[in-house]
Amino acid sequence: MTGPHGPLNLTGELSLEVDGVGVQVHADGADVRIVAEDVGDFVARVREAATARSGVAPGRRDLGGLAEALAEAGITAHLASPTRPVAVAGAGVHSPAGGLLLGTRLVRPRAAVVVLAVGGGRRLLVAGASVLALGLVLARRRR
Repeated sequence: MTGPHGPLNLTGELSLEVDGVGVQVHADGADVRIVAEDVGDFVARVREAATARSGVAPGRRDLGGLAEALAEAGITAHLASPTRPVAVAGAGVHSPAGGLLLGTRLVRPRAAVVVLAVGGGRRLLVAGASVLALGLVLARRRR
């Protein structure tokens, strides 16, 4: 994002604990990296906090709105566990898989936890796995 003071440039590191779950946030330029010891629990806690605040559980539309706000600000956010990337959202992200699974191409899921965390994600994951399994069966029959 370029405003009256130039492009957004973030710098910093923060370590905290959210209900017993260790989280580290690193910001460098327009990249923000969030590393959670237990990503599934972290995402569930964030959903709980958002639900408590608004009275409604966040879903695909909210995730899309967050990703859109990040992209408009020129920020790319990375969510990871200590051992693997989980999702990337915001600026520079264009993911057909995100569009299909999460309702926004501005989020690239890299682990099932993101799909499961969004309302209805379990049904989407099961449906996607079923389609993939059917495709594999059909591909093998053609051989």
